[in-house]
Amino acid sequence: MIVYFSATIKETMTKKSNKSKGPKKGRKIKKNGLASKEATQVEKKAVPNLVTSGVLQTRQLWFMSAFFFVLSFVLYANTFQHRFVLDDHGIIANNKITKAAFSADNIALMFKTPLRKGDVSDKENSLYRPFTKVILNAQWNLFSGNPHHFHKINVILYGLLCMLIFWVLYDLFDKRWLLPFLITLLFTVHPIHVEVVANVKSLDEILAMIGIVGAMRGIQLYLISNRSIHLIWGTLIFAAGIYSKESAVVGIGIFPLLIFFHQGKMNVKKIALCCAPLVVVAILFIISRDVVLGQYPQNAETSIMDNLIVKVKDNIPSRFATAVMIVGFYIYTFFVPHPLACDYSYATLEPVSVSHWGFVLSFLLCLIAFIYAVLKLKNRSKISFGILWFFITFSIASNVFFLIGTSFGERLFFTPSLGLCILTVLLLAHFFKKESGDGFMEKVKASPVLWGILGVVCVLYSYKTVARNMDWKNDYELFSRDIKYNENATHLLYYMGNHLPSEDRKEVLTEAMSAAGYNQKQLIDSISKEVAQSITFFRRSMSIYPYLPADGYNQLGKAYFLQGQLDSAYKYYYKAFKEDTTSGIYTNNVGTVYFQSGQFDKAIPYFKKAHSLDNTEADFMNNIGCVYGETQKADSAIYWFKNATAADSMDVKSLQFLELTYRAIGDIPNADYYKSKLLYVQQLRRERL
Repeated sequence: MIVYFSATIKETMTKKSNKSKGPKKGRKIKKNGLASKEATQVEKKAVPNLVTSGVLQTRQLWFMSAFFFVLSFVLYANTFQHRFVLDDHGIIANNKITKAAFSADNIALMFKTPLRKGDVSDKENSLYRPFTKVILNAQWNLFSGNPHHFHKINVILYGLLCMLIFWVLYDLFDKRWLLPFLITLLFTVHPIHVEVVANVKSLDEILAMIGIVGAMRGIQLYLISNRSIHLIWGTLIFAAGIYSKESAVVGIGIFPLLIFFHQGKMNVKKIALCCAPLVVVAILFIISRDVVLGQYPQNAETSIMDNLIVKVKDNIPSRFATAVMIVGFYIYTFFVPHPLACDYSYATLEPVSVSHWGFVLSFLLCLIAFIYAVLKLKNRSKISFGILWFFITFSIASNVFFLIGTSFGERLFFTPSLGLCILTVLLLAHFFKKESGDGFMEKVKASPVLWGILGVVCVLYSYKTVARNMDWKNDYELFSRDIKYNENATHLLYYMGNHLPSEDRKEVLTEAMSAAGYNQKQLIDSISKEVAQSITFFRRSMSIYPYLPADGYNQLGKAYFLQGQLDSAYKYYYKAFKEDTTSGIYTNNVGTVYFQSGQFDKAIPYFKKAHSLDNTEADFMNNIGCVYGETQKADSAIYWFKNATAADSMDVKSLQFLELTYRAIGDIPNADYYKSKLLYVQQLRRERL
C-alpha cells in the first residue's frame, strides 16, 4: 500500500515542478513591448518557492490520509478481543483447508475449490474467492488460530483502504482537498461498515474494494506520468481484489468513468489502453471460476429464508417491485443506520406489488438520480460520478437483474456506500460551501454550516460504530441483540437455535461463569437451559416459515439429543440425513442416537459410512472408537482414537478417550501421557477465547 502513496508524492512533485519551470527555449517574456530579462529572472527565482510549497502541500495531504488510518484504528479498536462469528466458523475455524499448513500445495488447492470447501457442511458451491482464503490460511498459521489477531488485520486493511480512497478522490476533485476529506471522513465513520470490519470473513469485501480503488489509483498515476509501471501494479491489485470476491468485477464499469473524468473527454484510445489489462484479468477470473465451480454439483435453489424475493420469483412485476423497494431500504439504512442487524431474512421484509409506496418512492428516486447523472455526465459533474458509482457497484448485489443468495445484507452495501457518501457531501457543499483559502481553519471558518452538519453526523455515526462493534463480540451477543429488532427474521431465529447447543457457546459460557465464581452444577444447569431454549428458537422460526435447511433439522435434532429426547432427536437427525445422504455429519448423527440407546450394531454402519464420506473428521473416528470401547475391543478403540488425534491435534475428545482407555486396561504411563497432552490442548483452547 505504501507504493501508492510514495508514487503519489513523486508524481505530484514531478507535476508541480514541471509547472514551475521558467519559459521554454525560444520564448520571450515581453514587458511594454520589449523582452524583459529582469522579468525572466524574477520568474526563475520563483521556482524554488513553488516547489517548496508543493512539498509542504504533499506532506499535509499525507497527514490527512494518515488521519483516516488512525481514525479507523480508534473506531474499531474495541473489536480486537472479539471471537469468530457467523460464517467465520465455516470458512475459518471449522475449515480444514483454511487451517492446513501454509504451503504451495494448499494454495493450489484453494484456487481449485469453492470458498466453503473444507467445512463439514460445504454444500455451497457458488462462491469462488481463493485469494481471501489464502490470506485467511496465512493468518491462521501465523496467529495459531487466535481470532483477536484476525480482527486486527481487518482493521488495518480497512484503514489503508480509507487512506487510498482519499488519494483517489483528491486527484478526482482536481487536487482540492476539502470535499475528498469530508467524503472520506463520512465513509470511514459510517456504521453500516461495521459488519464488514468486525466480521473476519468479510475480509473479502475489504480486499475486493481495495482491488477496485487500487486499480483506480494506478490508472490515475499512469494518466499523470504516462509510466506503464502504474498500470502494472494497478492491474495486480485488481487481480487480487477480484480473486478475493467476485463482485470486484464491477470495477470494469468504473474504470472508463474515471478516465473520462480525468481526461475531460471520451478518449476511446486512452480508455482501451488503460482498461485492456484489467478486462483481461476479469475474463481470466470468470473462466477460472466457471472451470472450478463447474466440477461441483449445483447448489439447491435459494431458500425463501435466505432471499425473500424467491417467494415471488415467478411473478415478474412483484419480483421487480420487491427488489427495487429493497434498494430503497438500503438507501434509508445508509442515512438512518439504526437499528442495524446481521440478518434481514424473511419475514423481516415482505414481497410487495408495483402499487406499494415503498416501490414507487424507491423507483422514482433511483430513476431521477440516474437521469440526472447521465445528463450531467458531459459536464463531468462529481455528483454524476457518485450516483453512477452507486448504480454500477450495486448492480450485482441489488437483486434487480438476477437473484443472489440473500435479499439484504449490510456488507453488500460496503462498496456502493461510497457513492452515497460522495452524493451526500456534494449536495451539502452545494448549499453551504463557501470559497476560502487552502488552510484547514480557513476552510472551517468559511463554511461553518457545512462543517457543523457533517461534524454532528460524523460524531453520531462514530458513536454508533463503536457501540455496534460490541454486538459482534461473539455469536450469542450478536444474535440475542438483533432478534430484539428483527424478531420475525427466520434465519436469525435459526442462527440462535443453531448456536445455543454449540461447543462455541459452551466454551464462552463456561469461561464467563467460571470467572464470575459459579460452580459446576450451576454451569451444567445453565447449559441445559440454553439447549432447551434453542428448541424454542427453532420452533419460532418454523412458525413463520415451516421449513428448515438440512443443517437446521440437524441442529434441532442435536438440541433434542442433548435434552435426552432420543425419539425426537432421531426424527430430525434422520430428516436431515434423508435430505442430504452425502453429508458425513448427518450420517454420523443418526448413528449417535443408536449408540446412545445401546444399539451398537446399528450405530457402527452409520459411523463408518460417515468416515468414508469424510476421512479427515476426528468426531467420526472417535465414535467408531467408542463403539469398540463399549464392546470391550480396546486395541481397536485405541487405533481409532489415535487416528482422530492425528487428524486434529486440537481435538479434546480423542485425548480424553485415549486417557480413559489406557487407564481402563491398566496402562498408567500412556494414560498419564495423554492426560498431560489433554491439559496442554485445553490450555491452548482457553487462550483462543
